[in-house]
Amino acid sequence: MFRSMLFAVAALLAAPAFADLTAVYALAGGEQLRVEYRDAANFRIGTDAENYQLMVNGHLYAVAQGQVIDVQKVSRQIRAVGADTFLAGLLGDATSDVPTDVSVRPLGRRETIAGYTGEVYEAVARTSNGEQRAEVVVADDADLKAVQDALMKVAKDAVAAVGAESSAYARPLQQVEQLRLGGVLRYGEDLRLVSLQRAPIAAGRIALP
Repeated sequence: MFRSMLFAVAALLAAPAFADLTAVYALAGGEQLRVEYRDAANFRIGTDAENYQLMVNGHLYAVAQGQVIDVQKVSRQIRAVGADTFLAGLLGDATSDVPTDVSVRPLGRRETIAGYTGEVYEAVARTSNGEQRAEVVVADDADLKAVQDALMKVAKDAVAAVGAESSAYARPLQQVEQLRLGGVLRYGEDLRLVSLQRAPIAAGRIALP
């Protein structure tokens, strides 16, 4: 009996901290966001088979209509133009809706989504057009945190790629990261967890096409 217990403990210690994770979120427009996570340096995030972000060995790629874009290479071209100029051209009038500051406050209740129970907060995002408010539900779960870290890493790498890591656009990401509230189950009506599963990810899913 004692020897069996030792073997069981040894097996647990030898196991990886995370098995493959697949999280599916429902988006407001009816699409689904799929996050396929192997580890912090290898994951895939996207809404369909032709358009997604791919992290391979810590290197970020964007795949658009089957075309592979090396984000670091494109970054050098963007930086030559200048972050503010590039973002103004990319976002146009929408730059006024980009948050430059965020804060949250607890609402004192809990909500269960996709089998996970989390705390409900009100998030306030401040833009040049005023404040935008939404409920956010977060759970203190290791798997959910791993998925959120993947989403956050892509966002931070994208901001860095355009040379905006020191701009107002980067501040909300820094604030959210510092809050360390947990993994997101719901953000308003824009994002809601549908499922989170531990199962092997199919071969070739986290690889360049």
